[in-house]
Amino acid sequence: MILERVTPESVGIHSEGILKFIDLAESRGLELHSMMLLRHGKVCAEGWWKPYNPASPHMMFSFTKALTSTAIGFACQEGALSLDDRLSELFPDKMPENPSENLLACTVRDLLTMSCGHETEINTFDVNEPDWIKNFLSHEFKYKPGTCFMYNTAGTNMLCAALKRRTGEDLFEYLTPRLFEPLGIENIECFRLPDGIEMGGAGSRLKTEDMARFILFVSRHGKWEGKQLLNAEWFDMASANQVSTISPANNADNPDWRCGYGFQFWRCVPEHVFRADGAFGQYGVVFEDKDTVLILQSSSSNQQEQLTCAWEALLPAITDEETLPESPMAHVLKKRLEKAEITPMLSSRNPWSEKEIEGKKFAFTEEVPGLVDFIGGVWIVAPQGGVTKTLRFEFAPEKANLVFEQDNGEFTAEIGLQSHFTSFTLGGRTYGAVGRWRSDKRFELEVCCAESAGGRRMIFTFEGDALTLETESTMSISGGIADRPYKRYTLKAE
Repeated sequence: MILERVTPESVGIHSEGILKFIDLAESRGLELHSMMLLRHGKVCAEGWWKPYNPASPHMMFSFTKALTSTAIGFACQEGALSLDDRLSELFPDKMPENPSENLLACTVRDLLTMSCGHETEINTFDVNEPDWIKNFLSHEFKYKPGTCFMYNTAGTNMLCAALKRRTGEDLFEYLTPRLFEPLGIENIECFRLPDGIEMGGAGSRLKTEDMARFILFVSRHGKWEGKQLLNAEWFDMASANQVSTISPANNADNPDWRCGYGFQFWRCVPEHVFRADGAFGQYGVVFEDKDTVLILQSSSSNQQEQLTCAWEALLPAITDEETLPESPMAHVLKKRLEKAEITPMLSSRNPWSEKEIEGKKFAFTEEVPGLVDFIGGVWIVAPQGGVTKTLRFEFAPEKANLVFEQDNGEFTAEIGLQSHFTSFTLGGRTYGAVGRWRSDKRFELEVCCAESAGGRRMIFTFEGDALTLETESTMSISGGIADRPYKRYTLKAE
């Protein structure tokens, strides 16, 4: 099914309100990467902030949990699983010797509602605990299952393990004929855990329109093109407030994280609104009484502010009218979204310095990863390999090339030098980069992966035959799933 494109006014939404939402988000320092707004199943606004684009799949974080919930719904519908199945029945070979009463009572329902009884979360990737399922079951179940919310990605991964046990299929293998093929979602993949099971708590890769199709399916309670693929009762439960998110094991400071939790979906502050939610502002928001869906991809550590902008500016623009008079603001909005770009640095050229370093090779004095891994991005989980030996710059009228000479060939990042990102492909991924001279000895650039929430900021300082390279993540936070921290390299001209 091709999603129809229409103007906002033709489906009862004021274009001015959408513009206000974008202005508000940008004025509050929020970095939008893409958005789609749908009403009555029609796309009335869409945009990608360059170098992000509609063709590139994006690494998904906890938004993936909504897909896992849906897979469990299908498994329950087909009788492969039940909400009341106990972990002790699903994983008898992984149980500790003396299981607690709380562990013995824990069910699939408790995993879905993030209330299995854990007070803390295990590290699924702990190399000292290769059997993560056994580690999960051996972790203390402090609370009676179903009584205490604790956000638990490992618990969602356990749902995928249960699916594999009962069906013999991994998450995306199972969802392909049931969900992805009917919805027209193609070329998708999901990261695997150390034991080969697909990760259900994060790690999928979806395009923005893939997200929109899925959340539209959710908003229609399992119906697609007139066919009820998954029973509506599942989504009644999945989107309902099943458990309070205010608990001893959960630090819920922000309003939209205090409204309750369903089956891997969050309730929101406005009435009749719920969402699928991923780190840095990955949202699939359902306005239940408005027949409206909002999709957002972002790079923001202040996720609450992004939702607040939607409640303040966008929600009031969604009227109860079927249509509104056409407005010239629809054209303004369309042009605004067509020209959208994440805020680049103002470029400046230095012909003398460029001539001095043109083509000169600088050798690293320590082992450095290949260019793809060097740029990185938040949770780019498939290293490309390679060891960098040297780098050099090649300058042209509108761009520069940063060439990494590696043990497995040469790899090039194209850098825009006119205050706009230049897009290029590297290792099968799309990137964008922009650079400028800050002084006659210092050149800086930002490069981001269009499939991740962030990228790399690099500052090159030239002193004769010496080069100092400082790098840091473009993200405002560090640790956890955020990108690699600040590092300083020393290079010498060959």
